[in-house]
Amino acid sequence: ARENMGKMVFGMILSVCCVVFNIISPILYAMIIDDVIDGGQTSLLGPLCVGCIACAVLFVICTYSSQFLLELGSQNTERDLRKQLYAKLQKMDQNYYGANRTGDLMMKLTGDLDWVRHFTIFLIPQSITNFLTFAATLIVFLIYNWKLALMALLFTPFTVFLTVKVRRHMRPAHDRVRECVSQLNTTVQENISGNRVVKAFVREDYEMERFEEKNLAFRDASINTVRTWQRYAPILDGFSNCLNVVLLLFGGIFCITGEMTLGDLSLFMSMSWALSGPMNMIGTVINDYQRFLASAEKIMTIYFAKPEIENPARAYRPTAPRGDIEFRNVEYKYPTSKGPVLQDINLKAKAGQTIGIMGPTGCGKTTLVSMISRFMDATAGTVYVDGVDVRQYDLNALRGIIGMSMQDVFLFSETIDANISYGNPDMEEAQVIECAVDADADGFIRRTPDGYDTVIGERGVGLSGGQKQRIALARALAYDTPILILDDTTSAVDMDTEAYIQEHLRARKKKATTLIVAQRISSVRDADCIYILENGRISECGTHEELLAKRGYYYSVYCLQNGITEEGGAV
Repeated sequence: ARENMGKMVFGMILSVCCVVFNIISPILYAMIIDDVIDGGQTSLLGPLCVGCIACAVLFVICTYSSQFLLELGSQNTERDLRKQLYAKLQKMDQNYYGANRTGDLMMKLTGDLDWVRHFTIFLIPQSITNFLTFAATLIVFLIYNWKLALMALLFTPFTVFLTVKVRRHMRPAHDRVRECVSQLNTTVQENISGNRVVKAFVREDYEMERFEEKNLAFRDASINTVRTWQRYAPILDGFSNCLNVVLLLFGGIFCITGEMTLGDLSLFMSMSWALSGPMNMIGTVINDYQRFLASAEKIMTIYFAKPEIENPARAYRPTAPRGDIEFRNVEYKYPTSKGPVLQDINLKAKAGQTIGIMGPTGCGKTTLVSMISRFMDATAGTVYVDGVDVRQYDLNALRGIIGMSMQDVFLFSETIDANISYGNPDMEEAQVIECAVDADADGFIRRTPDGYDTVIGERGVGLSGGQKQRIALARALAYDTPILILDDTTSAVDMDTEAYIQEHLRARKKKATTLIVAQRISSVRDADCIYILENGRISECGTHEELLAKRGYYYSVYCLQNGITEEGGAV
């Protein structure tokens, strides 16, 4: 950061040097007219011309160096800021991502950051150089002819007044443009991610209408911004032209009356841009400044956001994790829900045990297992891992002892090998293959064009649901942790494949504490204990045989899935 700041400060110093050379050159031109052409001092022509050439060369060198250093510093600063914001996003919890659109977050890390860079490379240097140019020119004008200098300032109050009006109208316009871009990005991102759903329901036309609606809104907001700016831009340009007329008119009169020389008039005319330019730039600076404020405000929402789930002050890091799990009087309520989705949950799993969790859709099974990894915290009660409250754990240490294969499978646009070894990138190829074999994925992987080096599409596009689930399971196994959570991991595979996977899981050398969330009886029947969740509470628990004997929810599902009536006869 200091290195980047040094580059930008040096770039600003060179920009100031450019202002100096811009001021010196017209003075030398005036001296050539008055002293050489009118005064006949021909001996000064050579030195003055050399001075003009030197100023021009130095101006070019300083301009190039200044722009290069400012661009380099701003690009590095943008990279560092993007890295910091991305790191901040990595620390945010699931509630944050649920409350923010993907397109909006992407806009903050790309378009908004680029406007911050534009602010540092263009707006700040331009504002400083314009101010210095205006001030230096005004001083020179006052020295040469104070009357004409005051006349040159005639339009300044009007420019300032107009600038205030521009600022008042441009900020809301830029806020609207930014919001429209965010909505457009979100629409495109959702459509690409959900392309299969769109095609499955033949909703391409509807999605085109949605896109066109957002696209038109963005166009209209952009046009409105341009129209707002164009209402003021011609007036500012008009002030610049009027300034030249005033200087030429009154400067000519002063030359005729002998109050100033032709060299002085040429100085005023050649430097009129130094007064009108900064005044014209005020509008552009204000316009861009409003865009910068809109973007900076959005970026700050990430920078100052605080995750609801953070590391404790003195975080616990286990040295020899066993895998014991306990839920004690746990309750959970979503921020937007009226009542708790889980309540009075008491559950134990000893190291190496397999626990099954079943229940109707929406009863809180995924929420339950998510609390073990602290994707969410219990609103009441406590979750323990190895006898320690999970809220006392270092987050990375806690999640480092838990392997997960969730129902919403996400695969990266990487090779199959990279996806399986994602949590353990240094593992040997033989270990990757072993995990794939245990997940019954090795066979279809070897049938792909490049085997384990086959690059799969985003989110696993090109693979079936069962294939994606098996790669996700292999990834969880490769993490090689004392706790393994399988959330509907085999819901998309056939019964034979599921039986194969379960057999290999039981045969693994390192036995992990395994929590299996499932809808199928076959997925949990061999578990050491099966918990039934209904209406956010544990209604039954026991082994397969014990639950059948209770003739409750588990028994009803068993009968339904095995084609028998609850009275014991065939359906």
